[in-house]
Amino acid sequence: MRKGIVLGSVALSVLAAAGCGGESKPAEQRPSASTKSHAAPALTEAQARTIFTNYERVNNEANAKVSDALLRENETGPMLEVDLVGNKRIRAKQEKKIKAFHYQNPQFFIPRDVSPAWFAVFAPVRGGKDKEFLVMVDTGGGKYKAAVGSWLAKGQKLPSIARGADGSATAVTTGPALDVGTRLATYLTYTAARQKSPEKFASGPLTSTLGRDWAKSVLQINSGNRWQGRTEWKARPQPVYALKTTDGGALVLSAVVQGLRYTATKPDVWYKPSDDFLGLGPKRYYNRFTGEWLWTYGTYVPSTGLPSVVTSGAHAISATGS
Repeated sequence: MRKGIVLGSVALSVLAAAGCGGESKPAEQRPSASTKSHAAPALTEAQARTIFTNYERVNNEANAKVSDALLRENETGPMLEVDLVGNKRIRAKQEKKIKAFHYQNPQFFIPRDVSPAWFAVFAPVRGGKDKEFLVMVDTGGGKYKAAVGSWLAKGQKLPSIARGADGSATAVTTGPALDVGTRLATYLTYTAARQKSPEKFASGPLTSTLGRDWAKSVLQINSGNRWQGRTEWKARPQPVYALKTTDGGALVLSAVVQGLRYTATKPDVWYKPSDDFLGLGPKRYYNRFTGEWLWTYGTYVPSTGLPSVVTSGAHAISATGS
């Protein structure tokens, strides 16, 4: 798990010197991660705590050794993808090694009767203000790996998760809440293009503010008539993880890719992407550039009212161009 996270703000900067432009980072049904059939018995909290403690230990060892093998032993899905990319940047000397960090007072949310088995953890990082919401998945034979993680955004709070009489959580496996990642991708794409979105979300740092900041950034880059470009979001065709909330809604964790594309319209200008793409692409300056961030969003979908995004993570995963 990489701890460096974008929490929903985009710094706007254009490097005008030497004819160079630059920018700083900023309805199909999604499958549920779970089904009700052939479900393994749910873990006890003590078992989940042991799994999570081992994850933390291997995570810190993998970070210290910049080890892809240890990451693959410990992670899967979007989390493994971004961490392998992060190791690539570290080896290219474009990112610093991650210092050891430890969780404290984790809360466990363990659904019953789901297959594959999984559980969620909400845990503060010791000695700081960061709080992570992540999911551990049984990848076979009782081997749990971290699949996705997302960090609580400033000013946001996690909704109250429903629990049964035995303390177990309830996985949401059907219904429109599972498609909220697709709807969020549509909302952000329209907002960044300064168009009215057909989807609606509660205002906040990871919805209206994020979309408006990217709208300003794209306009600023394109306004000099030297580049043409845009940014778009698209939900990943990967399982989502959703827990029922006490109001009958859901907290949904989903992966969304943000694509960034710019093309120079004149021969004497170049585009400079943000530093988090360094080490992923062949250059520092481009006439044509395509880059992608992988976002993990935790979206609260209430039983009534507008959805709100409460957690996020963002990592550059690819850079190509000429």
